[in-house]
Amino acid sequence: MLDYKLLEALEMVARAGSFDAAAKRMHLTQSAVSQRIRLLEERIGAVLLVRDIPVRPTPAGERLLAHVKQVRDLETDLARQVGGEGAGWNSLSVGVNADSLAIGLIPALAPVLRGHRILLECVVDDESYTLDLLKAGEVSGCISTQAQAVAGCEVASLGALAYLFVATPAFVGHFFADGVTRETLTHAPAAVYGRKQSLHRRWLREAHGLEEGGYPCHAIPDSSALYAAACAGVAYAVVPRAQAAPQLADGSLVALGVPPLPVALYWHYATRQNAAAQALTEAIQSFAARFVTA
Repeated sequence: MLDYKLLEALEMVARAGSFDAAAKRMHLTQSAVSQRIRLLEERIGAVLLVRDIPVRPTPAGERLLAHVKQVRDLETDLARQVGGEGAGWNSLSVGVNADSLAIGLIPALAPVLRGHRILLECVVDDESYTLDLLKAGEVSGCISTQAQAVAGCEVASLGALAYLFVATPAFVGHFFADGVTRETLTHAPAAVYGRKQSLHRRWLREAHGLEEGGYPCHAIPDSSALYAAACAGVAYAVVPRAQAAPQLADGSLVALGVPPLPVALYWHYATRQNAAAQALTEAIQSFAARFVTA
């Protein structure tokens, strides 16, 4: 049987990124936290943390943290079955892409969140990177572009989310009067998601040979704000068709002469789930059936 006081120390250090920060959150001394980690590593027989800045879990530490998260979820589910509604809330952390939030993921999940008393922690990242969060044990499920399941998890296809290139009519008239070409793209400001590699950046590189720095762009780490930049006429953007539908319908935005880019999405989730996590999985699949094409 693992000592949960030791596991709590591991989890807190991994989350806080340092022994000192973890000690403050746990109201302990730094030496006490360090001692707990050393004792846990001795019992497990493996190094669980990389002592760096920030401190991060080793692969063995990630596996242990993922196991602890699953056990906690199952215990919460059992407590609720035995104690009823008074047993408390189910806390679930999920890795989600910003675009799913922008097209209505939370409202779609609302009935399940209420019915199963779920407190949702959304860790937002580009869909190409969310699986790393699951591998690290930071989330119990994630929406990802990667189809291969990781150890201890299952994967379900959500279909393909269609992305369009959009801008205001005035923006198109000014920057793309001669069409969307390598030349016009080197002058037209783009709105791209954050600083990591993204769908938009990959398209510019692969379709037109434009590397970062070879075109003007606004780097915006929020999907709704990125879309707002396109609506304001300061950039063109690549956005989900479902997000742009109202503005395309009223003519305040137009689609550029570029074929839609379909992005296949997958839901990765722990093989062992409690009732709340199972309900969340079903709700995410229902959401995808409405907004994501097969």
